[in-house]
Amino acid sequence: MNRKIVMLNLLLLGLLVWLGMQLRAGWLEAKSREQAALARAAKPGQVVPPPGVPQVEPTPATSYIDVAQRMLFSRDRDPSVLLDPPPPPQAPPPEKPVPPLPSYYGQMSFGEPVIVLATEKIAQKSYRAGDKVGEFKIASFDSDTVTLEWEEKVLTNSLRDLTPKEPERPAPGPAPAAAPAAASAKAIGTKMGGAAPKLDPVLGPANGLLRACVDSDRSPDGTVKDGYKKTIAQGLMGMSCQWELIR
Repeated sequence: MNRKIVMLNLLLLGLLVWLGMQLRAGWLEAKSREQAALARAAKPGQVVPPPGVPQVEPTPATSYIDVAQRMLFSRDRDPSVLLDPPPPPQAPPPEKPVPPLPSYYGQMSFGEPVIVLATEKIAQKSYRAGDKVGEFKIASFDSDTVTLEWEEKVLTNSLRDLTPKEPERPAPGPAPAAAPAAASAKAIGTKMGGAAPKLDPVLGPANGLLRACVDSDRSPDGTVKDGYKKTIAQGLMGMSCQWELIR
């Protein structure tokens, strides 16, 4: 029994010695590494400069727009400008009506052509191209049309449309009623000391579309015979008389 205890003690003593040797070996190795580290010169490390401070940009004035528009202490603060609504479009002024056109009573082509016109306020008168008749200026005329200028407008009208319409003549009376007229004509002729004038219209010689008047013809202005109309007008050289073809 004692022998076993002695062997166990020897075994434990050997284990303690081996552990002590292992610890000493580790301590010597660590000591040598420490001495080697202390003996080695230190290498200077690379110094990295710190990053630059970012530049702060100034705050633009437009970023304060919410402060200006949503200020709690002044709710009526509003940058919106209220413009007056545009006025409604005005209708263009009505166009000035064309005044009454002059009436046509004939024309003469001897020498410089003239045209006989009349208005409500101006009696029959001869005009040339370029003359003014009332509010109109005569630009040109021919045997069919006349061109008038009025307030920058050019009006071309047919002479037939400008010719005054013939008034409706009353129906002829009974045949016996003609006897007093013949007697009256005879009385007028006797009073004038000559033969009674011819009441039946007479056409003179032809001149293009016109016919001359005969001195013995006493029919009034506007008489119509054989498709011609008698026109008596006051011209520059005195009274003019001619028969115009009715178109």
